[in-house]
Amino acid sequence: MTKTSLLWLILFPLLFACGKKNKPDDKETFTLLNGGIKRGGIFRTNLASDISNLDPPRIAKQAEILVAQQIYDQLIELDHATLKPIPELARQWEISDDGLTYTFHLRTDVFFHDNPCFPDGKGKRLTARDVKFSLTNSVDARAQSLGAEFFTSCVLGAREYYDATIEAVRKKEEPRVKDISGFIVKDDSTFIIQLREPYAPFLYHLATAFASITCEEAVKHYGKSLSRNPVGTGAFVFVKWEEDREVVLKRNPNYWGRDSLGNPLPYLDGISFKFLKEASAQLLEFQKGTFDESVGIPQEFVAKIFDANGKVQEPFTKYVLKSCPELRIDYIGMLYTDSLFKNTKLRQAFSWAIDRMKIAKYVLKNQVVLPTGIVAQGIAGYDNRDVMLADYDVAKAKALLAEAGYPNGQGLPELTLHNFVGAKYAYNKEVAEAVQAMLQDIGVKVNVVQSEYSTHLQQAYLGKLRFFIGSWGADYPEPETFLNLVYGGVVPKSADEESYINLSRYSNPAFDKLFSDALKVSNEGKRYALYKQAEKIALDDAAIIVSYHRLSYRFEQPYVRNYPINAMDRRDYREVWLDK
Repeated sequence: MTKTSLLWLILFPLLFACGKKNKPDDKETFTLLNGGIKRGGIFRTNLASDISNLDPPRIAKQAEILVAQQIYDQLIELDHATLKPIPELARQWEISDDGLTYTFHLRTDVFFHDNPCFPDGKGKRLTARDVKFSLTNSVDARAQSLGAEFFTSCVLGAREYYDATIEAVRKKEEPRVKDISGFIVKDDSTFIIQLREPYAPFLYHLATAFASITCEEAVKHYGKSLSRNPVGTGAFVFVKWEEDREVVLKRNPNYWGRDSLGNPLPYLDGISFKFLKEASAQLLEFQKGTFDESVGIPQEFVAKIFDANGKVQEPFTKYVLKSCPELRIDYIGMLYTDSLFKNTKLRQAFSWAIDRMKIAKYVLKNQVVLPTGIVAQGIAGYDNRDVMLADYDVAKAKALLAEAGYPNGQGLPELTLHNFVGAKYAYNKEVAEAVQAMLQDIGVKVNVVQSEYSTHLQQAYLGKLRFFIGSWGADYPEPETFLNLVYGGVVPKSADEESYINLSRYSNPAFDKLFSDALKVSNEGKRYALYKQAEKIALDDAAIIVSYHRLSYRFEQPYVRNYPINAMDRRDYREVWLDK
């Protein structure tokens, strides 16, 4: 055993003792690496909401994704500064001229984390069979997959397999379709994916949490409890999970990654994720030194942090503040399968009644960007500024309400606006109340109900929310990820099935035709032009009411190094280091 390993065994229980806070003066040891980089230390951060699952087929919430990204690798990843696809488990790949065949050449130096699921407790080497198993599992209804549509929409045989597993669950038997024909193991280090038809954004699907690679041994050993015992090949190894308190990861000593100077990754000894729900509490703990970062600006702190010119003022100038527009939209959803919201004029009336400018200025203190469409601003090459949203016009909203059959709201039942709360969404209460008042201005009675984020999301998946506030962050930097919010092709056939993306279950044949045609076009300019035509249809139809796009803010302690911010809040802790 090396001195470093022995030191880690001594320090790790102390650093992560149950219930103990990591204080600024906790003893941490650091090793100097090439380039002046320091290895060591525990990165202490906070998650805005709780998590319920770390099993790839069901990783959906942003907090779960942030943790999972450290534990699992994928075939490809997105560069955390540029968000462009780069190799991860796949050293390289080729795409056939017809756009149907993707061939991935895997690294041969990757091992799974040491874990009791393996016969000798030592992590086995990754092969193409593990990739096939993991991706197939994310298309299996028996695994309660939330992201099957990322593959059933395009991979050869994936839809047939998924439907067969749904039938198998219903009949309590083995599925009649045993395999996904489009997932092919050529040899240990070569994995092939075949598509039904060209699907230009497909590569991005392999950078989602649903494409995280685990192994059959882990699934068989842990069963349903894999959600709390994740086994991957990532830079950090799962240690413990205390419900609503903390998730702890430690450095993977066998990780394959190295930096450009030859230093082994990761630099950190571990990561601690806490679960403070209140944004203000998170920032206060950050100021005490409990956390190394604080994500988001609490509404009640805006005037304390920024002066009249938007500059950071004392005492916050001693920290590093990073910001960028976020690839995320906040919106109001209306359940299209509900007889009430099938009424297009009603949806349009609601859209014209919302004063987005007022919400941005007075409720959110200009900490957001007014939207131009469903697709958030910031995707290179896609400009939807000429695709117009419904403006704020009370007279027009009232006229549309009358055309819908509810003059001045007469005959319209009182509606419940379902809202969710959490540290990152602390302002949602004020937003919901503003929407409530604006709709009352046109005669619509609205009651606001608030739920915890996980509960809200689960009810929305199941189509149980008729009228609700939603938020969607890009899975990848391509307009498709936003337009899927209103694409009928991702709505499940049965009302009992979960609809992970299109929570409104909206469907319009004209939109669906343009959008599905665009997905087959490899030329980006032509594809984006079709996207814009489809987006205009959805906006005119008030498929959802887009309210604003967020700005992402993050405070860091002055000793945090090599930690770029990006529009998707993808956090790569592999190359983060602490200059202590």
